[in-house]
Amino acid sequence: MSYVALGSVLGLERIPLEVDLDTEYVQIGIRSFGKGIFHRVPTKGENLSKLRYFELKPNRLVVSNIMAWEGAIAISGDAEKGCIGSSRFLTYAPIGEIDLPYINYFFQSEMGRSLIQGTSTGTVLRNQTLSIKDFESIKVPLPDLEEQRRISTHLSSSFAKLDQVLVLRADLYQLAAAIKESLIVDSLRGPTSEYLVDDVIKLKRRPVEVVESKMYREIGIRSFGKGVFHKPSTTGIELNGKRVFWIEPDDLIFSNIFAWEGAVGVASKEEEGMIGSHRFMTYRVESEDADLRYLFSYFTSSVGLEMIRRSSPGSAGRNKTLGIKSFAQQKMALPRLSVQKKTAQLIDGMQEVIVRSLEVDKRVTALKASLLNKAFGDFL
Repeated sequence: MSYVALGSVLGLERIPLEVDLDTEYVQIGIRSFGKGIFHRVPTKGENLSKLRYFELKPNRLVVSNIMAWEGAIAISGDAEKGCIGSSRFLTYAPIGEIDLPYINYFFQSEMGRSLIQGTSTGTVLRNQTLSIKDFESIKVPLPDLEEQRRISTHLSSSFAKLDQVLVLRADLYQLAAAIKESLIVDSLRGPTSEYLVDDVIKLKRRPVEVVESKMYREIGIRSFGKGVFHKPSTTGIELNGKRVFWIEPDDLIFSNIFAWEGAVGVASKEEEGMIGSHRFMTYRVESEDADLRYLFSYFTSSVGLEMIRRSSPGSAGRNKTLGIKSFAQQKMALPRLSVQKKTAQLIDGMQEVIVRSLEVDKRVTALKASLLNKAFGDFL
C-alpha cells in the first residue's frame, strides 16, 4: 500500500456547455455527509444563472467545491447522463488504478474529511472553497486495485443493509400515521356530540416583556403532526422587537401559517418557560367533555385538517393563514370522553414506539461513521 497524489489517478474533466436558451436542462446538486447526487427541477437555458455550466458523464467523482469539507462528494451514475453542473462542481475521471467507490468512501471517513478540510480555504462555515491545486495534491492511501474494490464492496454491502433499516423505519412511520387516522375515524362512528371549536378550546396569549440581556428559548412546530421542537437559545436583543408569548405545559399550539398541513403540537413540561412567536396560537382546553391528547390527534387527522383548511384562506401553498375567528366558529363532533381517552391512549402508546424508532437514525449514522473509520483506520 502506498500514498499517491490524487491528481495522479484522477483527472479534472470539464466539458463546457453551450447553453441553448430554449432547451431544458437538469442541474445536479450534491447532498452533504455522503448522501449522494440529487436532480433539480428542469430549467430552460434562458433561466440558468450567469455561472458557467458543464456537461456531466456517468462514472465520475463529483465534488462540490464549496461543501466538499462537509462530505458533499459523490459518484455520478447512469441517472446523471445528460445532466449538467455549474462551475461549483468539479468532475474527475479515473486515469489510474483507482476504484471510485473506494476514494468516495475514503473522503467520507474522518481521515479523508480532515484532508479535505485542510484544502478548503475560508473561515465561514458556508464559505470554505476547495482549492483544486491542493485537492489534487492530497496524498491518499491507495492499496492495489483488488484491495480497493474489496474495501468498497464491503462498505457498500454494509451501508445497503443499514439503509434498509431506515426504509423499514419510514414504512413504520407511514403505518403509524394510517393507524392513527383509522382510530380517529372509528372513534367518530359511535355516538357524538356537536360543539363549536370555541366551546372546546380557548385562545390564550401570554405576552412576554422582552429583556434585551436575558436569554430565551423559542419553540417551533413541525408539520404533519410531528409536534414541537426547540430552537437555539437567543438573547432578547436578538429577537429584534419580535412579538413573543410564553408557552405553558398542556398548551395546544397551532402554527397560524402551517396549521393546514398539520403543524400542531402539545406543550409538555420540557417547554415550560419557553416562548413562541406571534405565529403560534396557544389554546387551552376549556371543556370537560374534551381530552387534550385526543384533540391533538383529532386536529392532525383528515377530519381536523379539513376544518383547519376551511379556516385558512389563501391559494398559495405557503400563504394559508389560519383565521382565528373563523376557526373558533367551526363545528366539530366529539365522541364520549371515555372514548376519547381510550383512543388517545392507544395512539400515544403507538407514538412511543415511533419516538424510540427515531433513535435508529442516529444509531445508523454513528454506525456508518464507525465502519468508515474502521475501514481506513489502519492507514493512520
